[in-house]
Amino acid sequence: NELIASRVMDVLGIPHVTYKLIYAKIMIDGKEQETWLSVSENFRKDNEEKLAYDLYYDLQKEGNESPLEFAIRNGWGLYMCQMFCIDYLIANRDRHGSNLEVLRNNEEDSVRMAPLFDQGVSLLFSTYGDEKLLEDVDVMRDFPVNNYIGARSLEYNLSLIPKGYDLQIHALKEEDRAYIFRGIKNILSERHMNKIWEMLWKRWCYFEQIRNKKE
Repeated sequence: NELIASRVMDVLGIPHVTYKLIYAKIMIDGKEQETWLSVSENFRKDNEEKLAYDLYYDLQKEGNESPLEFAIRNGWGLYMCQMFCIDYLIANRDRHGSNLEVLRNNEEDSVRMAPLFDQGVSLLFSTYGDEKLLEDVDVMRDFPVNNYIGARSLEYNLSLIPKGYDLQIHALKEEDRAYIFRGIKNILSERHMNKIWEMLWKRWCYFEQIRNKKE
């Protein structure tokens, strides 16, 4: 899921942590196993410290402003709107307050949002290893989510993107499928890849439909 989400964000042009897969031998309770691991490079610069977004918000908020209003005041509105977009497309169910990070550099007196990371609980994560479950998955379902910013509805969160707002993203195209699933045919079955693409494509078409809808 991390790799697929990373590649979708590559296509869209949304800043994110880039993931890759490595095949590794690991030890669990003294037993050796072979598995795939998702790895990324360190996205923090020298002298930067990380703080969970919910903690930073609690320390720095003004009055009764919401976590989204706080982000907009700090110049992170585009970041949040792009997050609402990608989280809807991949059905990310776990964007809690620690899955967003603020990177602070006290020496430079600077603060920035970390690139989007940790999209593992998304797509069809609960069906891997059980292809029979695929038959019952509604790819357009408004899955219940654990969101710190916005609502617990990914579809509702799309409405938080202002009408006419320039998201500064590229369009998802049908030919992007080849790139998104490149090299993982030995990891995911064809049925799973087809279902994941169905989810991505249908949700993208819906996203474009509501974004282009005239009042």
